[in-house]
Amino acid sequence: MTYSLYIAILMLVGMAGGKLASKVGLPTVSGYLLCGLLLGPSVLNLITSEVYYSLGFVNELALGMLAISVGTELHYLMFKKFGKNLVTISMGNAVLTVAVTSLLTWLVGMPIQYALILGTLALTVSPAGVVEVIKDTRSEGEMTQNVLGLVAFDNLVAIMAFGMMVSFVQSFGNQGPGGIALLGSVLLDIFLGMMIGVLSGLFVSFFIRKDTSNDKLLVILLAVILFNTGIASMYGLSPVLTNIFSGIAITNLTSSKVLIATLLNRIEMPVFVIFLTLAGAHINLSIIGTVGVAGLAYIAARSIGKYFGSLVFSQFTDVSKKVRPYIGLGLFPQAGIAIGLATIAERSIPNVSGAITGVVLAGAVFFEIFGPMITGYALKAAGETKAARTPKFKKQ
Repeated sequence: MTYSLYIAILMLVGMAGGKLASKVGLPTVSGYLLCGLLLGPSVLNLITSEVYYSLGFVNELALGMLAISVGTELHYLMFKKFGKNLVTISMGNAVLTVAVTSLLTWLVGMPIQYALILGTLALTVSPAGVVEVIKDTRSEGEMTQNVLGLVAFDNLVAIMAFGMMVSFVQSFGNQGPGGIALLGSVLLDIFLGMMIGVLSGLFVSFFIRKDTSNDKLLVILLAVILFNTGIASMYGLSPVLTNIFSGIAITNLTSSKVLIATLLNRIEMPVFVIFLTLAGAHINLSIIGTVGVAGLAYIAARSIGKYFGSLVFSQFTDVSKKVRPYIGLGLFPQAGIAIGLATIAERSIPNVSGAITGVVLAGAVFFEIFGPMITGYALKAAGETKAARTPKFKKQ
């Protein structure tokens, strides 16, 4: 088949899955993913690994759009209002997630070096899983704002912690200089990604202030997203963080969060249907049997760390009691960032033989399918979805 046919199938099957999911009360995101799973190697094998990687351009565009949207949420006024809460909750769930995941995976037989790496990888959150559920349910309110901010914070903390942990683990094998060099490299990569993102954000802001027409502004915005992604990939930086910083720059220089959302809304539906259905097709259920108990331990430990870390440390913030039990559940989705970092870890540490990537992939299978469902439940329970906010009137 041609790639045009593959894209057509992904769009039509994904849309049908999203519609069916909404009919039974699930997020449409889950419908896209489950239909993708049906098309992938676990069932029909219509979307093979070759097709998945050949359509990687769609993944890059979608992740860039999501990342820049997350960045626009971090306006300085929002940070002034929620900043203390974000830092406290993010650092709290980071400490507990790393500790519990490292301990539990070590107890089930993973070497301590690998367990420590898995602990830091458990910190990452999938922007796609969170942002799309929020848009799908039209959620708004205190929890929604905090969760969107935490997606950016948690991923930044995760990448920094990952560099430090790999450096520490390398020192176990008397590779001190290499470990220190890697830590410096990771910090430099974050700085370079920030600089590229800020500069590209300045570029977009210039045209916003010039009152450029929305059609032309959309072209400029997409070009910047692809530029950030391309440059980041070329030099081994994080495309997600680069686009997050770009979004932060745009929103703080122009206060144009609504404008950016309106522009991206014009094209996001077809892009995200393909992206999320394709993501489901990339899931291979056989990996669960390969990693066994270690994969289950990772899933359980990350869930405990995210939930209780956010719950416990939110007690030290001014987040309302109504929202506190649900923030951690909003951070369950996990996918691409964790897999990418796992691949880097296996290149940096000798004799891993796929153990770390296997466990993370097993976790991604669970959190990519069930994470959006859990996030949707949390938003509804907090009363922030459109359905929860709409009063129901009984017939007389």
